[in-house]
Formats: sequence, structure tokens, C-alpha cells
Amino acid sequence: MSQPATSATAYTVREVRDPTPAEWDGLLLRTPGGGHLFQSHAWGELKRCLGWEPVRVVMEQGGEVVGAGQLLAYNTAPVPGRLLFCPKGPWLNWEDEAAVRAFFEGVRSVAAAHKTHTVKIEPEVPKGHAAAALLAELGFRKFRWDLNHKTAWLVDLRPPDEARMAGMKKDTRYGVRRAAREGVEVVQDNSPEAREVFWEMFENTASRKGFWYRPREYQFAAWQAMYDAGRAHLFFAGHEGERLAGALVYTFGEKCWYFQSASTEKKRSLHPGYLLQWEIMKWARERGVTSYDMMAVPGPGELNEEHPLYGVYKFKAGFGGEMADYVGCLDLPVAPARAAAWDQLEPTYYRLYRKVKGDVYY
Repeated sequence: MSQPATSATAYTVREVRDPTPAEWDGLLLRTPGGGHLFQSHAWGELKRCLGWEPVRVVMEQGGEVVGAGQLLAYNTAPVPGRLLFCPKGPWLNWEDEAAVRAFFEGVRSVAAAHKTHTVKIEPEVPKGHAAAALLAELGFRKFRWDLNHKTAWLVDLRPPDEARMAGMKKDTRYGVRRAAREGVEVVQDNSPEAREVFWEMFENTASRKGFWYRPREYQFAAWQAMYDAGRAHLFFAGHEGERLAGALVYTFGEKCWYFQSASTEKKRSLHPGYLLQWEIMKWARERGVTSYDMMAVPGPGELNEEHPLYGVYKFKAGFGGEMADYVGCLDLPVAPARAAAWDQLEPTYYRLYRKVKGDVYY
């Protein structure tokens, strides 16, 4: 372990080298906000397979964990040096200016030790929050793309089922009750055979709706890594022995993410997808989950019927909850000349990588 010094003596920022999964995840769960799946140990090790080295940083004050970030290091040859990317992180008390300043001063020291030219972050800081202005003051600027969803739909699972049902939109309540009345059943099945069924369903859904998705090899590797860590859960809604819809959710701490979904064109009038979501939420709540992140929806200024995710938004919003619009992906050039060179090269590198590999490197 190394301990870069910070100007704020009340805080200690250090790199945690080779922690066990339990050690790192335990630190992350104790941060303000409780972390994110993409910051977990298992996700970092999954990304190692794509050429990213996890660099794990923690900040403590008086022996208590007050911040953490898993930064993934990527060699950006032909531009010398590395990119440090913190997907859906870091996790700090964004109301505490001193803590934010101390953390990123420590990150700069870690970045120098790893020959980094750019630090990229995706904090779940609401757009317009005072911390957004502080990050700009610290040198962060908006990246050209948002690599993960910038705007999400969140459902609070703490109220009892009756209150959450009452908070749904009328059509959604009807869909849930109609599916249950018609005998649609929801089951969890994480077997290898079930993954194959879901994958076929997923590919058909993607083809039907025209969206891009990552290759089978990556998807199944992610599935296995998250399943081995106890975080992947695959659910199906079926009727009379026929599976009609499926959903893959991931869990970490008190949070659950609706990660992927798929459906067939059969028996759509039974509304299997509505009951599927309702039963997953009930399952999650029974296991102590308080926040259900339904992930990507259009941003506040994009809510119109022309947006490709507008239908997705209407479906998700039907379950109650609220929109969370974050600042998105931000870059901090810590070695300005090399950072500028990579920023100029990256769009070409991205296109070539995707053409050759059929995937993205992030």
C-alpha cells in the first residue's frame, strides 16, 4: 500500500493494493452512498480481461472510510502513458468540499505513480449540484461521450408493496394485475441453460428494436463473473410453460440494477414484462434492497416521442420513482500535452477497435 500525502491533514488517501474481494467491497460499502456495482471488486477483475488494470483508492478520516474509487488503468499507446477511468464513481460526500478536494489531490498523486495523462470519472453527482462547479474548478471538463447512462430512473423500494402499487401509473397497475390474473408466473433461473434461453431472446429483441449490444463472449463473461460474486440474478416471466420475457438484474449492497431485458412477441396482451418488474422489485425489497435503478432513460430536455428511448422511459416511469440526471463523464488532464494527444486520437482509436474487435474497449 502507498499513501500519497494530501494538503488536508484530516484525510488520508491511499492506494489499496491487491485487496481481497471482501476487503475492497467492504470498504466501498462503507462510503457515503454505498458505491456502485461497476466499482466492485468483481467488476474490476472482469475489466482486467479487456486490458484494464484496477487501481483502487480509498480515503479515510479518523479511521473511518469517507471515500473510495476503483480507477481502471488503460495503456493508450501510441500515446505514451495511461488513462485512469472510474466508471460510476468515485463515491464521496459531495456536500463536503474539503473531502472532495482532498480525494482528488490524492488521486493526482496516484495518477502520477501510474504514469497517467488523463483521469476520467462518472460520479453520480446530480447535474446542477454545487460539486459540479467544484469539479470544474479542480480541472475536470466534459468528455465528448457519456460512457455509461447519464440519466437513470430510480424506484425507492422502502415503502411497502401497497404504497408502491398505489404510486404506479394506472396502466402499469393494470398490466401487473392482468398478468397475475391470467396466470403469468415469474421465476428466477440462473442456470447455464437459462442463460442460453435469455441470450437467444435478447438477440431477437435487439434485432427487432435495432440496438447495438456487446458480443456474446463479453456478455457471458460478465454474467459468470457477477454470478460467481453473488450479484447476477436472471428472472423470467412465463405462461403455460412458455417463457415470454426475461430480465437480468445485478445487486450490490442495498442497490439493484435492471441491467438487461428481453421479450418475445408472443402473448404480449398478457403484459408479462409488467409482472416481471413488479416481482423483481418485491424480491429485491425482501432482501434488503432499498434502491432499484432501472437505468437509462432520456434526459430532462429530451423527453419527446422522437427519442429512441421514449418508450422505455414510459414503461419505467409507470412504476413510480424519479429521474436522476447526473453530470456524466468528466476528464481531468493531469499531463496536459499527452492528454490532448489522446483526446485527439481517441475517436479514431475507438472506431478502429470496434471495427477490428467487434466490441468497445471500455
